[in-house]
Amino acid sequence: MKKTTFYISLIIALLLFINIAQIVSTDLERLTEYGYGYLIGKVILFVIFASIAFFTKSKTVKE
Repeated sequence: MKKTTFYISLIIALLLFINIAQIVSTDLERLTEYGYGYLIGKVILFVIFASIAFFTKSKTVKE
């Protein structure tokens, strides 16, 4: 179960990172107030899923 959680959260974190990088590289100057909120929401989700992947990986390695 921990490995499944790790891989799912890792894939979601990678997809979010690609999406964030795309927004920052191409659309940053065109963002409105709502666009910045959308970007911040994506960053928060990225941090959550990356931390889940980090903590589940460290527990899987110890076992």
